[in-house]
Amino acid sequence: MPDPAKVRAAPAIPRYELLALDLSLAFPAALRPTVAALTDSAGWRPEIRHYTYQVVSGGDTLSIPRRLYIDRGLLWDDAGRDATASGIARCLGTRHHDGYVRDACLERLLAAPQGWMAPFIVHLVGEYVDEIVQRIETALPGFAPDMRAALAAFVRENPRYLDTIERRTISYRPYGCAASASYAGKRVIALLRALGREA
Repeated sequence: MPDPAKVRAAPAIPRYELLALDLSLAFPAALRPTVAALTDSAGWRPEIRHYTYQVVSGGDTLSIPRRLYIDRGLLWDDAGRDATASGIARCLGTRHHDGYVRDACLERLLAAPQGWMAPFIVHLVGEYVDEIVQRIETALPGFAPDMRAALAAFVRENPRYLDTIERRTISYRPYGCAASASYAGKRVIALLRALGREA
């Protein structure tokens, strides 16, 4: 029988509690006050544990949720939002658990891309929805020079992350599609790497 004194003195086993997700950490420091104001309601903080991935953008370390389980209405309600706040909502929508919502948010992002959106766009290349990857491939050549420069800088700041995204494009390619230049994911990675090599 265990000694009660030793049992009481034993360190507590850590509990895995629900993580409070600070969505402002998914964006560069300059945008964090806007993100905090946008996501200041309980609807943006569902009671579910969140997992994040880390990347660097403009020297800031970002902690972006892998998936968000939120009401899609929060993403579309633009009442009182300026273009930046709407763009932030769409970026967060690219992390939504519903692939159709991610695609709709990406479509709106690509219509008016800004440099700080690069981490959200690049991450979608490594996901398993081929239509999303094709949408990115179609948009890349038409990006303005400042958006291309932002993507290039992001690629240079995150070489290992881009390697991971490339491996995912191989793993998630459509059934029967060879891991060759004929697959959209492979072509987008090649375009991103070419951007990263540009001065």
